[in-house]
Amino acid sequence: MIFRTLLFFLVMYFLVKFISRLFMPSGGSSNGGGARSKAQMFYRTYQQFQQNRQQQEEQQNQQNKNISERFDEIEEAEFEDITDEENSTSRKSD
Repeated sequence: MIFRTLLFFLVMYFLVKFISRLFMPSGGSSNGGGARSKAQMFYRTYQQFQQNRQQQEEQQNQQNKNISERFDEIEEAEFEDITDEENSTSRKSD
């Protein structure tokens, strides 16, 4: 029990340390401001994520549209088959 608690606090410490380093300005100013470049990197990553998400939604909508069109075709074909069977049975009884 004590081991789990210590392990939990150790993991939380490293997690907080890691997250705080992400937002701290870097030591060298050669890249034009560490905090600003990191913020820009996060913003670009977010934009790419949003673009990928929009593309996936568009592809999914297109697939759903294709599936509904196929279903309509199948439904129409089944209807035609049923009417053909009804016509052939009515002819046999004549």
